[in-house]
Amino acid sequence: MRVEYTAALSMLDEEHETLRQDIADENIYTLGSINGHNVALATLPKTGNSPTARVMTNMSRTFQALRFYLLVGIGGGIPVRTDDGPVRLGDVVVSEGVIQHDRGKFEASGFKLKGTLAPPPQVLLAATNTLLAKRDLTDDDPLLEHLSRIDTNKRRLKRYRFPGRKRDHVYEPSYTHLVKGATCDEAKCDPTKRILRGPSDETLDSQVVEQPDITIHQGTILSGETVMKNGAQRDAIAKPLDAICYECEAAGAMSSVPCLVVRGISDYADSHKNDDWHGFGSAVAAAYARQLFFHLPIDKVKECSVPLQGSVCLTALVET
Repeated sequence: MRVEYTAALSMLDEEHETLRQDIADENIYTLGSINGHNVALATLPKTGNSPTARVMTNMSRTFQALRFYLLVGIGGGIPVRTDDGPVRLGDVVVSEGVIQHDRGKFEASGFKLKGTLAPPPQVLLAATNTLLAKRDLTDDDPLLEHLSRIDTNKRRLKRYRFPGRKRDHVYEPSYTHLVKGATCDEAKCDPTKRILRGPSDETLDSQVVEQPDITIHQGTILSGETVMKNGAQRDAIAKPLDAICYECEAAGAMSSVPCLVVRGISDYADSHKNDDWHGFGSAVAAAYARQLFFHLPIDKVKECSVPLQGSVCLTALVET
């Protein structure tokens, strides 16, 4: 929770004085601005769709002029290939749709989903596409500039450093992590059980500390009430739905307000997950959200505040 919120706070151009809020609103806000847009930043008391729905409802009650909502934090990547390449740790996933995969009913033919939620607002999807197109045309990645706002030389901010591709491994879905609470290196997980995902995998072990290579993926995000730490189950749920990310808050947010979900990939939603990429995943999600504010149409937002919701997910509140 604190990891994601700190990353989001680092993306503000300036911080504003607090305002009075609805007496029933239990949220704590940080107000500020990004690229001239007013921002109301809140975090979650705990992970889950229900707490997220309460935060969003309270926010909309206190700030009735809010036009757009972003849910920003970390998520579990589903190791598939999108049009932009393989989903890797440290990448960003942006929602085109959200499915609450554990909501439905059992019928004679099997489990029938009822949890498909409305897509994000068209203006946010348009801003996302504009961001991607302009990013493709520039040699300098604006996300790296935003990431530099977090001074990782400071002792308490070292967790936001790029861990390096040599610490990014995908294991066969059926291969279970050997020692709970230990990293794969500490647990001596079998390297022959790793899945090679392209030419870059062959040179990973020879790399030391390289420049972050952040890919932005757009697609379907799965939202559920329980944390996913099982590779085989992850794939069984995700493949039929063509999903690329798993998390635990988006359904709660989107059931309350129109929302775009942004997730920095910090694990692969399997038993090998750990906190190595938690900080960097939080940072890239916040950096993407900041960049999005440079592509929002001014005439749509000049008379209203735009909230950036700093959220927590998966490993933030779970023993790993």
